[in-house]
Amino acid sequence: MGKLDNKVALITGSAGGLGLEIAISLAKEGAKVVLNDVNEELVKKSAEELQKDFEADYVLGDVSNKEDVNRMFGQIIERFGKINILVNNAGGSLHTPRALEEIEEEHWDKVLAVNLKGTFLTSQAFVQHTKDHGGGKIINMSSIGGRTASLITGVAYAAAKGGVISFTRRLAKEVGEYGINVNVIAPGLIISGERMHHVFYEENSEEQRKQTFSEIPLKALGEKDDIAKTAVFLASDDSRYMTGAVLDVNGGRFMG
Repeated sequence: MGKLDNKVALITGSAGGLGLEIAISLAKEGAKVVLNDVNEELVKKSAEELQKDFEADYVLGDVSNKEDVNRMFGQIIERFGKINILVNNAGGSLHTPRALEEIEEEHWDKVLAVNLKGTFLTSQAFVQHTKDHGGGKIINMSSIGGRTASLITGVAYAAAKGGVISFTRRLAKEVGEYGINVNVIAPGLIISGERMHHVFYEENSEEQRKQTFSEIPLKALGEKDDIAKTAVFLASDDSRYMTGAVLDVNGGRFMG
């Protein structure tokens, strides 16, 4: 028996990296997982790999587009008849500049649209489908960059991830009466793919990297599994009496 048997979970931005790791961990606990991404080739391939061992599917769509989001949720309900868990993982700095003077308006709009507007749209659709059907779990992904200043993120990312935290707390108050828990994971520095590896090891000096490690009491970078296990906890009944909480998974670098 898994902690998430017979639950249906949508994980946005899950064709690879951290999102896929979360999907795998939820599936191992018995959830039927639905991957989402804008890259059809990659998300389809990842779903097919998961289907070898678990019940899995995928929906193609841009979380910052309301029509896409409504279609995605319609497909999930048509396929599985319900949805119980939403993990809002889609986001990141999306290959936009960090330095203020290099950030164009379209960069700002893109980061806020996917990270913050996307979290709003998918949460809105999730609540619509679950509030009269026993509730469910929303897990939003913020970042240490939304909690305190970070060397490897820019102001657009910081604003978006800080917004996710405030959005989560307000939403938790609004939907608690329907049995919907809404919580946030705020990861520290997780090398979850080539992009993050490049940012940390190539775009920062050795001195900056040493400074980062000196700020982490546990003296190690986080791994994808650290975040995925936290997502399983928040998706399960183990966290039934938690809502509006921020779980800082960062090795102690930020203690809020």
